[in-house]
Amino acid sequence: MTNTTSTDRHLALENSRVQLALSLEEVTKSYQGTPPVHALSEVSLSVEHGEFLGIVGASGSGKSTLLHVIGTLSRPTTGSVYINGWPTDGMSDAELSGLRAKHVGFVFQEFFLLSGLSAVENVANGLLYSGIGITERLDRSKQMLERVGLGHRLTHKPSEMSGGEQQRVAVARALVHEPSFVLADEPTGNLDSVSTDALMRLFYELNTEGTTIILITHDREVAEQFPRRVELKDGRIEFDSAYAGAS
Repeated sequence: MTNTTSTDRHLALENSRVQLALSLEEVTKSYQGTPPVHALSEVSLSVEHGEFLGIVGASGSGKSTLLHVIGTLSRPTTGSVYINGWPTDGMSDAELSGLRAKHVGFVFQEFFLLSGLSAVENVANGLLYSGIGITERLDRSKQMLERVGLGHRLTHKPSEMSGGEQQRVAVARALVHEPSFVLADEPTGNLDSVSTDALMRLFYELNTEGTTIILITHDREVAEQFPRRVELKDGRIEFDSAYAGAS
């Protein structure tokens, strides 16, 4: 019989992390006070490359805090966060910024497009600190806008586009540097029902092509569509459909 040593188990765990786009291990986020506020309590979550995960919860459930921790915008009080196998523990702010720039593509409820720039220029801003020359940045941005169905809107400014089109520009900007995963925070919040349906179809198409997507929402109707759904309540994971029915 072969004995499994602690070193073997450690290596197996390290290898499993490398296979994941995201791994949270017993993450707690607390804020000082009397009593202290625990926005997240021992949250563990693993997301494989190519997954489409929806995180749903009411206001005050800890969604925003979880978003900031996943995106390395906020450090956990305890616990560990791994991005594409990289441990974020002990990283400096500059190192975390570099990690975000390479591995995380953000999409927010607000579009955060620069009004004076065209669609392709706004997307190219996603590569501003990549070290890539302007010609290649624009070429990649054109390709990405075509990928999200906006090849006919390359030179249009935000004021000349609908809300749904502006959000597609934001999605293209998030994808242009080929991140390990897209982290979308209430991306349908400012859209009408038609634009919401169109954006969700786009996310599904991108996921089918291999893009890993983590989408945070309070909209249960949207969340019900997700291949995998995680429900957050009082800073804890209350339900994960990946384990539903598991004994």
